[in-house]
Amino acid sequence: MDKTVLNKLKNHAMGFASATLVRVELATEESRLKTKFQALGQMLYGAVQDDLLKAIKDDPSVVEIIGGIEESQKKIAELEKKLSKESAGKSEKA
Repeated sequence: MDKTVLNKLKNHAMGFASATLVRVELATEESRLKTKFQALGQMLYGAVQDDLLKAIKDDPSVVEIIGGIEESQKKIAELEKKLSKESAGKSEKA
């Protein structure tokens, strides 16, 4: 088999594997984000029931969860951007 054909196949397989890894990482990060939102929702629900909304704003665990949510959202946006660039690169090569 021609060496250039093998290189093309190898490059295509590596690109596919890379895109798959990004998708797995994206799904994992989205799952983490969902978990953080659920934790925050549970805390807020409890605060609403106990009429403690003003007190929960200063709760360090709430601040930590909100910070984690913002970090996860940034990472998800970066992964989606990376995935779209890979998809755009593949469509240009086709």
